[in-house]
Amino acid sequence: MTAKAPGGVESADCPSGTVLQKLVELPKGATFGNVECVKGWAGADPQGPNVGDGVYLFHYKAGTGWKYYGEGSGYDCKDLGLTQPAPFCIS
Repeated sequence: MTAKAPGGVESADCPSGTVLQKLVELPKGATFGNVECVKGWAGADPQGPNVGDGVYLFHYKAGTGWKYYGEGSGYDCKDLGLTQPAPFCIS
């Protein structure tokens, strides 16, 4: 068994924008800028031409790693099972 690099797709560590870009197709010329993580959730802010004001949301599950959850302008923390505030939540 080989060790995974911290912050990789299979790691529970907060992933980098580069890692998350492998999981979705962004508009041409766009990249993920800031990535913020809270308890197994990662919100990535797209940067570049033709991007809206939404955040791409990813969820980590042990055994499967980081997976794309959805994109939007804000999420309800309660719907995500979070009891603490998160930068990608509106409530």
